Amino acid sequence: MSKKYNAVANAEQSVSSTFVKGAAILTVSMIIVKVFGLLDKVILADIYSMFGDSLASMGVGIYNNAYEVFVVIFTVATGGLPIVISRLISENMTQKRYKDVKLVHRISIPLFAIVGFVCMLAMVAVSFPYAFYFIKSPYAIYAMIALAPVILFGCLTSIYRGYYEGQRNMFPTAVSEVIEAVVKLVLGALFAFLIMKFGMEHYRATGRFLFINFGNNHIDAENTILAFSVAGNICGISIASFCSFLYLVLKYKIGGDGIPAEYLENSVDARQKRETFAIIVKTALPIVGGALVMSIGSLIDAVIIQNVLFNLAGTNAKALFEQYKAYYPPEVFFGGKGNQFTIHTRLWGCYGASLTLMQLVTAVTQVFGSSAMPNVTSAYTKGNKAELKTSIETVLKMTMMFTLPMALGLSVLAHPVMNFIYASPDLINIGGNVLTLMGITTIFTGIITPICSMLNGIGRVKLPMILYTICMLVKIGTSWIFVSMPEVNIQGATAGSLISYALICVVGMFLLVKYSKIVPNFFSTTIKPLIGAVGSSAVAFFVNKLCEGHMNHRLSTIIAILAAAVIYIAILLILRTFSAQEVRILPKGEKIAKTLEKLHLIG
Repeated sequence: MSKKYNAVANAEQSVSSTFVKGAAILTVSMIIVKVFGLLDKVILADIYSMFGDSLASMGVGIYNNAYEVFVVIFTVATGGLPIVISRLISENMTQKRYKDVKLVHRISIPLFAIVGFVCMLAMVAVSFPYAFYFIKSPYAIYAMIALAPVILFGCLTSIYRGYYEGQRNMFPTAVSEVIEAVVKLVLGALFAFLIMKFGMEHYRATGRFLFINFGNNHIDAENTILAFSVAGNICGISIASFCSFLYLVLKYKIGGDGIPAEYLENSVDARQKRETFAIIVKTALPIVGGALVMSIGSLIDAVIIQNVLFNLAGTNAKALFEQYKAYYPPEVFFGGKGNQFTIHTRLWGCYGASLTLMQLVTAVTQVFGSSAMPNVTSAYTKGNKAELKTSIETVLKMTMMFTLPMALGLSVLAHPVMNFIYASPDLINIGGNVLTLMGITTIFTGIITPICSMLNGIGRVKLPMILYTICMLVKIGTSWIFVSMPEVNIQGATAGSLISYALICVVGMFLLVKYSKIVPNFFSTTIKPLIGAVGSSAVAFFVNKLCEGHMNHRLSTIIAILAAAVIYIAILLILRTFSAQEVRILPKGEKIAKTLEKLHLIG
């Protein structure tokens, strides 16, 4: 079998080089994936707006409901598995135990397949009580069932992504993610539109949809067709996850495992299968536990928020009606004609529309965490303090340089950005209010993932689980308090996130310093990007204010963002944030570094 790349040679490259290269590959792919994911939700919302303005938030709400239980079960199936495989592959590559590398991969295939199949069945079983009793949103059931196959294929995909990432080869993961995003966007949007179009036409002509006779109950018919349309969109996701898995299998079969035959022959004998299985399970449990705590906490948080909103609508519907009557008809708040009120699902949809934008930022910082893992693990395993310090500082600087300007930018341009993306007035205005505070929260949600990845990398795999547990307990308590206030309602969910994530970021950074015995240069990694972010976000705010009213609102938003980007880069250069070594890693970096050195703009 021919080898398309040499994983051994790749593992021997410098930490900074492989981190930046890996992070760059995954960042580009993740930006593509998240932009396509955002387009998927925007197109979905716009499709529903074509059939009625108030349907957009309801559709997004159902879509979010489908993912709430899915995220928990998907985390059990895959949450720590790519990280575990990546960590074990990286360790064995560093120790030149190449037969163990292959053994870890062989054992992971049946293990992950069984876990994925069991969790897929669990998703179907749990969907019914969750939709009908826990969140009181029965329309979500179809979408939840449609999501179940994603768990199985996601689990199988993790086998190969973790294997390649452990060898510091991020390209297969990147390509598989892009394939998944493209297929999901095209098929998901197509299925959603066709079901909505022909479903509504059939109902108007016959009073029926599929096997259900609605008669004159237009609201129930509309919501049911909407629910099937969301399920159709999610069927596109299931097909996309299969396509991603298929690519990785073919990549492995055709391209090989990355270990040249001579290295494999000279390697020490592999451990016993039972010992390797025990290592995988022992390593996986705390990592999965940390991710699971986060997922269960988010699920409980979602259930509590929606139930608090549901009870608020039942006891103080007039207060919600006064705030949101411009966006929804009275029956959304008060029910009637045999229909239950749905304001809780619609407000949850507005929150989800804002959350999608925040996740654009956190998805990229998760990439930094994934790329950091093998580098930090390798440096820590070798006991190389200088390499470990370089790796930690590179991760922190990259994370801060990306997170801070994006987060503050989302906060100051919350309403213009929502208006740029969405067409539905409720998503623009209610979601814009949520996003203003959520932008600040993004700073901490973006930073915590790389911090926890580095804690895993230095062997402190139990600490992330403890941190996430504290985070979720604080978040659930604070969200409950704020959301139950009628004048705050859905915006209180973001306040809870801000308080909880800020707390564990501070604690997590303290623990990283304590156990790695490395004190990063915070002025270079954090303060300089923060100064640039504050300056650029101020420019974005004032440029948008000057331009709006004089031109198309989308154009003024684009100009504001471009002006902020130019100012941000200028401030970073003036502060000499980049080192010559970091610049040289870039394409044509040698020429760029020489130019910047002449201008005294790099350290």
